[in-house]
Amino acid sequence: MVTQDNYRLLINKLDQFIRKYYINQMIRGVLYSTGLILGLFLAMALLEYYNYFDTGIRKAMFYSFIGVSIFALGYWVFMPLLHYFRLGKVISHEQAAQIIGGHFSDVKDKLLNILQLKHQSGGAANQELILASIDQKSEEIKLVPFPNAIDLTKNRKYLRYALPPLLLLIIILFINANLITDSAARIINNDRKFEKPAPFSFHVEADELKAVQFEDFPLAVRVEGEQLPSEVFIDIDNYQYRLSKEAPNLFTYRFNNVQKDIDFYLFSTGIESETYTLDVLSKPNVAGFDVKLDYPAYTQRKDEELSSIGDLSVPAGTQVDWVFNALNTDNIRLKFSGSDEAVEATRFSEGLFTYKKRALQDETYKLYVSNSALPNADSISYTISVIPDLYPGISVEKFQDSSDLKL
Repeated sequence: MVTQDNYRLLINKLDQFIRKYYINQMIRGVLYSTGLILGLFLAMALLEYYNYFDTGIRKAMFYSFIGVSIFALGYWVFMPLLHYFRLGKVISHEQAAQIIGGHFSDVKDKLLNILQLKHQSGGAANQELILASIDQKSEEIKLVPFPNAIDLTKNRKYLRYALPPLLLLIIILFINANLITDSAARIINNDRKFEKPAPFSFHVEADELKAVQFEDFPLAVRVEGEQLPSEVFIDIDNYQYRLSKEAPNLFTYRFNNVQKDIDFYLFSTGIESETYTLDVLSKPNVAGFDVKLDYPAYTQRKDEELSSIGDLSVPAGTQVDWVFNALNTDNIRLKFSGSDEAVEATRFSEGLFTYKKRALQDETYKLYVSNSALPNADSISYTISVIPDLYPGISVEKFQDSSDLKL
């Protein structure tokens, strides 16, 4: 019974040693992994920060980092962790005895001898003698603290692998965090294309890039940066034009008679801006109009219809009916000089508006067209000349009869 207790105590102490052995490996593995992963991360981040690699290289860097990290953590940390729980292949008691013997020199031979005798004891003729020997040797070394053969504090020397990259990372984050965060973001988002910051940048001086259709649009571009270019160009539909230089950092260009949306970008000395779009606001306009004239009966004139004639000369009382054919138009208003307020034409179909008025006096009128984008568009002026209706009169003439002269 004593023999079994001494041997069991010996085995328990060996198992404690084995667990501490793997704890020691995990601590060392954490330091190794930290140094390798942080060192690789810093190297990749610094290289990317200064070089702006293309997507292929950044993708290779990203997956290489993931692969190395998985290998380092798996080999140096997770494998010892599994072995700590006796999962997988762990060191044998004999191997543990060899390691312990390296620390306690007077124990090595005895410990190995005990383990060998135990293997030989099963079914041996001299089993009692062997067990007695095991008991004796176990008693001699049972007070030896096997786990002390491993000094965890010796792992401090491996801090030299983890601390330098860790301290360097902290210093960089404190001085210029963008050096790490920006480059790391580009490596992670390796499918996106990133342009290296230029020594100058383009800034379009406009609240909105919107131009009224058929009108000119002045573009002002301000350049900011440490090195200003001497000239700036604009690319429109693969045609390049030089901008006018108004000041060292101010350039201008004029879009003439803008009719549709225009995509463009600015460039100089190999540096390009983002692509801008000049949006065109469709201008409301009257493509044409008809004027139907319903003359009063007293004129005995046949009604007629005029096309695109706004200046009219009609008899008093003529009923004038305008029919406007408009494009990009939501509203048409007419302002007559004889009235304080404008009147709105009636929309009776897509792009078609009508208004009726009886002409009674000379007056001018303005035509206002508008839409939601351009509520205050241009106006067109016309005149109406009214021919008054004259009252009937009697013309009296005095004639002298020649026969009276003979009398």
